[in-house]
Amino acid sequence: MEKIWDFFENLDEMVYSADVETYQLVYMNRCLREALGIRDHSSYLDQPCYKVLQGRDTPCEFCTNGQLQEGKFYTWVHKNPLLNRRLLLKDSLLHSAGHTYRLEMAIDLDPELRGSSTYFHLREETILKECLWEMFSTAKAADSIQRLMAYMGRTFSCDRAYIFEFKGDTADNTYEWCADHVTPQIDNLKNVPLSSIDWWMAGFREKKITVIPDLEEIRFLHPEAYSILQPQGIHSLAVGPIRAEGQVIGFIGIDNPDPELMAGYEFFLRVIGYIVCNLLWRRDLGDKLRNLSYRDQLTGALNQHALSELYGSDGMESVGIIYCDITGLKMVNEAKGRGAGDDLIRESYETLRRNGGGGRIYRMGDSEFLLLYPDCRALEFYDTLHALQRVIRRDSNHIALGYAWSDIQPLDLEKTVMQAEQVMIRNKREYYHFTSRRPGAVDAPVTQGIKSPETRWEAENYEPANVFQQFVAAAGCDVETVFRSVSQENEASYFYLCDMRRDLAYISDNMRRDFSFPSNLITGLLEKWAERISTQEAQDMFWEDVNTMLRDKRSVHDLRYRVRDAAGNNQFVHCYGIMVWNRDRTEPLFFSGRITHQDSTFVVDPVTGFLREQSSFQQLEEIRRSGQSTLVIGFSLNGITEINSIRGRDYGDRLLQKTANTLSDQLSWKMTFYRLEGARYMALVNPACTEESTETLTEEIRGIIRSCYERMDVSVQRVCSFGVMRYPYENMTPEELIEGLLSLIRVAKREPLLPYVDYATQNFGRFRRLSTMALTLGQDVEREMQNFRVVIQPVVSGRDGSIIGGEVLLRWVFEGQDISPAVFIPILEKHGLIQKVGRWVFGQAAAACVRLRRCNPSLYLTFNVSLHQLNDHLLLPCMEETLEKYGLPEGSLVAEITESAMDEQPQRLEAFITAAHKLGLNIALDDFGSGYSSMRMLLQYPTNIIKLDRSLVTEVTESEAKMHFIQSIVYACHRFGKTVCIEGVEDAEQNEIIRNMGCDVIQGYYYYRPMEIDEFSDTLSRKD
Repeated sequence: MEKIWDFFENLDEMVYSADVETYQLVYMNRCLREALGIRDHSSYLDQPCYKVLQGRDTPCEFCTNGQLQEGKFYTWVHKNPLLNRRLLLKDSLLHSAGHTYRLEMAIDLDPELRGSSTYFHLREETILKECLWEMFSTAKAADSIQRLMAYMGRTFSCDRAYIFEFKGDTADNTYEWCADHVTPQIDNLKNVPLSSIDWWMAGFREKKITVIPDLEEIRFLHPEAYSILQPQGIHSLAVGPIRAEGQVIGFIGIDNPDPELMAGYEFFLRVIGYIVCNLLWRRDLGDKLRNLSYRDQLTGALNQHALSELYGSDGMESVGIIYCDITGLKMVNEAKGRGAGDDLIRESYETLRRNGGGGRIYRMGDSEFLLLYPDCRALEFYDTLHALQRVIRRDSNHIALGYAWSDIQPLDLEKTVMQAEQVMIRNKREYYHFTSRRPGAVDAPVTQGIKSPETRWEAENYEPANVFQQFVAAAGCDVETVFRSVSQENEASYFYLCDMRRDLAYISDNMRRDFSFPSNLITGLLEKWAERISTQEAQDMFWEDVNTMLRDKRSVHDLRYRVRDAAGNNQFVHCYGIMVWNRDRTEPLFFSGRITHQDSTFVVDPVTGFLREQSSFQQLEEIRRSGQSTLVIGFSLNGITEINSIRGRDYGDRLLQKTANTLSDQLSWKMTFYRLEGARYMALVNPACTEESTETLTEEIRGIIRSCYERMDVSVQRVCSFGVMRYPYENMTPEELIEGLLSLIRVAKREPLLPYVDYATQNFGRFRRLSTMALTLGQDVEREMQNFRVVIQPVVSGRDGSIIGGEVLLRWVFEGQDISPAVFIPILEKHGLIQKVGRWVFGQAAAACVRLRRCNPSLYLTFNVSLHQLNDHLLLPCMEETLEKYGLPEGSLVAEITESAMDEQPQRLEAFITAAHKLGLNIALDDFGSGYSSMRMLLQYPTNIIKLDRSLVTEVTESEAKMHFIQSIVYACHRFGKTVCIEGVEDAEQNEIIRNMGCDVIQGYYYYRPMEIDEFSDTLSRKD
């Protein structure tokens, strides 16, 4: 070796050699010793090369030993930190006396050489070779990228090298290398808007490099980019695109590079993007493969393979395990299919993720999960366990839990998992045993069966609530046996039980057989049963009753109609049952129902004593055979649903009984009454009495019903609606007659101005139009109130006729025409849409008020609040938010409450009025004088304005006595400090009398009809 060292000793290039295994220096020539200030060989011999030559305490991460071969030179460039020079390096291997040595020759690259094309050609080739070596130097793509960043930084003497990846309209800094004196920025550069570098993006798309030699040059041209770069201490940079499949997916850059190497790094960035793209693809592919290997694809939880890698490993001081099983998964899969089961699995995983206290979650099987808590103290583990138990008790999806905790060393994780699994199996068994014996239980209750010294199972503390439950519990009653005992060999009744939360039902064997259901366990029973109802009208009635029951929080279902059995036969059935709600009646939990065939209970209605509809078939058939003709009157008692909801079903039944008894007492000699469905009835007129006009007969019935409502203190604007038909009619059967009669009653309810609706083509066309209208109305509401608008009818001062306010009125356009509110408002109420519409109207009223008060700062607007809106728990929060948004002063808006609302829901109304006053709203009592308790309302509720019913206006001109009566009402209102408004003033005579009575405010067509908001605003401006 001595001869070799003699050869290198006097060369003008720096040369050294070091042992490949130990990194110990064995030779440095004179040129290198002088450059480093080393006087003799003894000063460096046996010292590590990385310490003497690079000033490092560990081997260089850019060491090329792994790439060297004997007889070949590896060429690269590196800036030496001790010499502060850029060197062209040539490396090779030497073998001597059983040792392998690294030999490296360094050529000092002075400025003249750097500027030559020969240098850069050599430099480019070297860079590409070294980049490819870094790319394949490690198996992990992320490590290769990091090594590449380090190589870039050192090669170009940068402060920082980095990669940004695009994510939608932003970019994230995902990799960086920093020089020792530079503060890392990667955590601060997330979600950087691409708009800040849009001028880079144009060049990236054309495969161009962006170079900023001096950051101050872009200070005013691109201030957003400058504001991001300048705080990082950047004074120059170069960035180039990363492209994949023709698209720019990110960029790679270097901050504050050596300016003398500009030509080199421009070439580098132009090429390196392709290498980085390949590395990112390798990274993503690896992540995907790891995800497939270690992650459950349905939930994202870790899988059994991931857990098995922890078995036998050391490092955990303790471990807690919670083993979980979704108890209802098998039933859901069988009843609803695997899709619903997958949804349940995901929901259960989310429950564990949100409430599992940060434990690692593993999916162990179809229905099983495991939560692992490494190095967790026992107290912390049990606190987490108990918190999870409490959540599951309240959740609708039951999960059985088992648990184990251990700190015994050596820690046996597999054994701890098995212990937790055994506890779970035992608790699951106890859970099923309890739910199968619990009185009335059909499905798992929301309780948890895990016992520990700190908690007890709720089932153990269960105490039956009444005598029946006490007996059942003591007798060891089995629910399935009870159900089968009441339904077996029962040809008159069908039974069914419904889990309302999961839309899952269990039906009796005879119901499954007679109506051709595939199984006793049925999902979506309501929809499947509705399909078997014989007529569309009956289906509509069925859904109306179901929706009303859910909307009004009713507990009792009671309805009769015809259904089609498996043989295709239509049969009358009576469907009734009881709904169980949660404590605050916000969610239906369980329904137990019974369906009976046509039998003796169908002959006479137990509530009214009227014959049932099928009893009319024989009489109608006899009339047809005898060649006679008669009038058939169908009618409905209106408002019964609201009466049942507000005053209770017993009160409603008493009203039905009183009405039926009175009708029978007074009219049974000329007509026979039948109860159809719900509150709909049929009167079959004796053929001998058909000489009386239809108007006379229907008015007789109407008068009797009205008097019964009044005696029961029920205020309904239209107490009944009539549809009439002649029979026989063409080839119509009795069944078809009743179906037609029910359709006519529906048309009549939507035509308040008609005394009755008869059987004619135009009426059924009207019914179809109303059905289309109802569908369109609902769609328009869901489409953000499409085709709706508000108009305003001005109200004027009774003193001088000037506009002082207005009433906000709702309008809806259907098929290019304005539809009367008397038509579409009942549809909104029936279908539960009025609450959403009411909130929208309030928002429109507030916005209009802000606009109009610019013309008249003292103007106020009124809006209507109906009986249905008082049940809207979102109304008051919506009002508060809207008032805050617009900043309207107190008294700018007035809520109009009808007298019927005050009478029907006094407690809710009182709460609403109190809250409205706190929000700065005034209250007006609308339709004052239309009911029977007006003066009591005047005293009871703190209203600001009294609006007299328009019916009083027509009476004021009839007699002097009525005028004095109305004047006394105005006087009383003034005595109580109320502002009096009278509606419906339409001519000069009425106006003169009303003004002389001292009414404060007047509203009516005599002054103004309802106006569009723009027209109202123009009118105010002209008046000003």
